Amino acid sequence: MLAAALLALCVGCSSSSSNGQAICGPCPMPVTVTVSGLDQVTAEGVRMHLCVGEMPCTSFRLTRRDETVSCGSVACSLDETGSTRMLHLTLAQKDARKVADLPVRVTASTRKEQRQGEATMTYVHQGEPCGCNYSRADIALM
Repeated sequence: MLAAALLALCVGCSSSSSNGQAICGPCPMPVTVTVSGLDQVTAEGVRMHLCVGEMPCTSFRLTRRDETVSCGSVACSLDETGSTRMLHLTLAQKDARKVADLPVRVTASTRKEQRQGEATMTYVHQGEPCGCNYSRADIALM
């Protein structure tokens, strides 16, 4: 019973062993941003501008060729299941605490329009048994 309760509290835990000990799975990347509200992504691309707090902003082009998505020097993936398109960005920042509670702003520009969104970076500290610590922001472009 206790092991099941621990598993429900720990995203990084995948299952429990026969002796009731938690078995931890991989933790999320330290700092991530998820962006929703993107229109179709084409080979022409979408110019993206990402700012976290007072740190230098990052600009990159989100492009797509066949099934391959690229964000230049920013690690990314595009999830297009159903009617929702979600862009997942993994930032180079390795210390999740340093970005906690900072504002995050994203601008997406195409030839036709520009959309913006902002959120606050949320720090997640998961204690024992798995100990995953990460910061994340979910941004909806308007």
